[in-house]
Amino acid sequence: MVRAAFVLGVLASALVHALPLQPASLSRDAPGSVRIQPGSYFIEFVSEPATPASEWEHAQFAQQAAAAGIRMRVRNSFRRLFNGVSIDLHNTRHLRQLAALPVVKRTWPMQMRFRSAAIPSSNVSPNLMFAHQHTGVDRAHAELGLDGTGIKVGVIDTGVDYMHPDLGGCWKTPGCPFQYGSDFVGDGYDSAKTPFPHPGPDPRDTCDGHGTHVTGIIAAHGPKVRGVAPGVTLGVYRIFGCPGNGTGQAADDVILKAMEAAHADRMDVINMSFGGGSGWSEDPLSVAASRLVRDGIVVVASTGNDGANGLYTSGSPGLGVGVINVASFDNWMITSLSINISGPHSNFSIVHSAPGNGKYRFVFENPAEVVAPTDSAGSVEGCAPYNASFAGAILLVKRGNCTFVEKAEHAQAAGAIGVMVYNYDPELMSPTSTSPKVTIPLVVIKSDDAQAILNELKLGTTTAAATNHTMSVSSSTGGQISHFSSWGPDPELQLSPAVGAPGGNIFSTFPLALGGYTSLSGTSMASPYVAGMAALILQSRSGAASVDEVRRLILESARPVAAANSTAMLSPLRQGSGLADVWSSLSALATAEPPQLSLNYTGGAQGSGVQSVRTVVLRNHSPDSAMTLTMTHLAASSVSSYMANGSFAAVPRTWPEAGQPRPDRSTLPSAFIESPALPIRVAPGASQEVAVRIAAPAELDASDGWLYGGYLRFNILWDDRNGTAQSLHVPYAGYLGDYAQADVLAAPDEGFPYISMKGDDGPLAADSRVSIDGAHRVAVHYRLEHPTRLLQLQLVDDANKTQGYLPYGYQEYMGRNYQSSRGRFTNSTINGTLYEDKELTHQVDLRPGAYRVRLAALRPLRDPSDPDGFQIWYSPRFIVDAVSLARNETANALDDAENSDDVFRP
Repeated sequence: MVRAAFVLGVLASALVHALPLQPASLSRDAPGSVRIQPGSYFIEFVSEPATPASEWEHAQFAQQAAAAGIRMRVRNSFRRLFNGVSIDLHNTRHLRQLAALPVVKRTWPMQMRFRSAAIPSSNVSPNLMFAHQHTGVDRAHAELGLDGTGIKVGVIDTGVDYMHPDLGGCWKTPGCPFQYGSDFVGDGYDSAKTPFPHPGPDPRDTCDGHGTHVTGIIAAHGPKVRGVAPGVTLGVYRIFGCPGNGTGQAADDVILKAMEAAHADRMDVINMSFGGGSGWSEDPLSVAASRLVRDGIVVVASTGNDGANGLYTSGSPGLGVGVINVASFDNWMITSLSINISGPHSNFSIVHSAPGNGKYRFVFENPAEVVAPTDSAGSVEGCAPYNASFAGAILLVKRGNCTFVEKAEHAQAAGAIGVMVYNYDPELMSPTSTSPKVTIPLVVIKSDDAQAILNELKLGTTTAAATNHTMSVSSSTGGQISHFSSWGPDPELQLSPAVGAPGGNIFSTFPLALGGYTSLSGTSMASPYVAGMAALILQSRSGAASVDEVRRLILESARPVAAANSTAMLSPLRQGSGLADVWSSLSALATAEPPQLSLNYTGGAQGSGVQSVRTVVLRNHSPDSAMTLTMTHLAASSVSSYMANGSFAAVPRTWPEAGQPRPDRSTLPSAFIESPALPIRVAPGASQEVAVRIAAPAELDASDGWLYGGYLRFNILWDDRNGTAQSLHVPYAGYLGDYAQADVLAAPDEGFPYISMKGDDGPLAADSRVSIDGAHRVAVHYRLEHPTRLLQLQLVDDANKTQGYLPYGYQEYMGRNYQSSRGRFTNSTINGTLYEDKELTHQVDLRPGAYRVRLAALRPLRDPSDPDGFQIWYSPRFIVDAVSLARNETANALDDAENSDDVFRP
């Protein structure tokens, strides 16, 4: 299998992620991203970390690089989870020399991960307790007395306001919950502007809040917020600076340094509420997380908030082997500050999200007029400037098509004092409008509340007032998967996410300077919930449970939910094993191995009903009672990125379609126990292998790229006097068709790929004549509809001989492009510079002549050494009449801008 070879062998990484990864707390209308730090690299040595050979290699590398006259700055050295260093090169042409040193296995550029913005609110509500009632946490507290005491939990995040009274109000004093941790960056750190961190004395966060919110979900123990495991001992590892310093990035080597510190402090559980995007298990942080798991640490990570962007959006580090990556379910109660609406017909109060910038609260003691204007583009979305003045008004605008910052800037320029953005679904979300230019508050309100305001505006003047009053309302989506929660599978068809937990509308602690409490939404909030559950399980086993045991107990005891308006279950590629229930985990007397089944590609033709047989081992942990088991199959909706007309879309197509009462059984997967014969009886303390035959849907069109799945529910009854019963759920997922033949590039009838002159809308016609200089370049536009392990962009002549790689022309482990207005495709340019080597360090000049662009994308699960494994596209022939050799810094800077966040962000 592809995955294991890479994860166990090397700490592999993407050379360039052409796709952005979203921060794990839902914080912006357009997601954040991962970008490359120019001139900064990871250098991996040959041996495994934490071995005598690795120490020798560190010394040899320094000597060999010095002997070669290579000027570099060593940023960090790694010996625990990764054997190597991170460096800054003064001349990137030296990278190929470093790669050729005997002790070097591999090099790759440094990536910068965007932080997730945190947003303040205030006042109090037992919002988190509603979640505890639905996840068994309340029973674990009340009936078993579990609180995580004796278990060490590490939080790698933005730091924590440890002076918060609900978190202990202390730092490393006797009896204090905070006994471990470091600040790796300092308040002023932003990798884009100050790439070298200046660590602070401790990881106190008074300016962001994300880490304080996450920590509260795990360990708050006050009257206002009670976390899942309030008795744990905490380690806090700060990797982000203050949001006001700019883009808010953290370099991967800073994150890796924090992971190694948590490893050195012997944490029992580590939570990482960041990631997202279209990741790989081979990503550096995923593999480092795999090594933490291998060393006996339970690692929990958020799966990401890219649900609106469809399949293959689970991100790293959550895709590491053995990592519990967590999807988000909406809370059953929304707690937030309120807005009082006064209209011609009625007066009412509504809830709103935390404001997009903590410096500017949505508080208006005196009523202000509400206006729902149309911008200069004729839209109610506020993405263009306004032609009128709205001095002193609060604007009501629709979410979509631009960032919250842009909406706030346009409203502010028109004189508005606040902005209410209404969502296009019934949920709240956590926005961000952090920008030095924005000095007015922006909040999100629910769609039905917005409609009520719009109805009042039709009748006449309507006003809004807002104080510090908090209100709680029931959520119509409580217990359902959050719309923002990312989809699996991973690019190698491993099932993702692993499990789900409450993450939508979670009320928790926040820095005292920012209000003390707030509600946030995101898989960032679901991940610490599961980390707290892991601590409770470890405490119940006196810390002796293995990582595999903890993971199995959490996954198999979860409860899968049905898809909305459907007779089928929600796909495991959205909810994993379902909503976690720690009470069921703690009371489990049986387990199954493996806890999830990835069927890989099935390779069958349409209508063939391809079948797979998998073995599940059921273990009876009762010491004195036999168990009898049967199995029920729960079919889940099949999903595809391709619509009925063959076009690609972000929101997955599902089957059965919503509202269909009785779908034909041949369009659903099926499963049954093949052996042994039913009923199956397992003696006390014994185990039993069960062969399960799973049949793919017979009547779905394999050319549509369907991913099918379901749940094997093992119904178990013990012969004790209490008649103890238990159900275990084992999800499975597979691909209908030959996954290794799946296309990666957009189909030509969707308009991609194509080439054009930079700045022109239309594609170049065959045999067009062009001149290339600093201002005129040929642009290559392509769209990845599926992640690819390797993409190559080369220029070939009329004899099909390669002349060199384009800038950004050799990229590994790429995610797919998202389908929003800002991320539908990726650019590369021909600017007079080509590269002879795949490291893109040895430049050659482009000469006049006839050329074509050769774009090759590796299909899923294929070997990059096999030429037949690539999907290949050739551009029309074009003729370069002249090339300016003045390839100055301006031209190169333009290339960097084209491959920046503005192009790649969805």
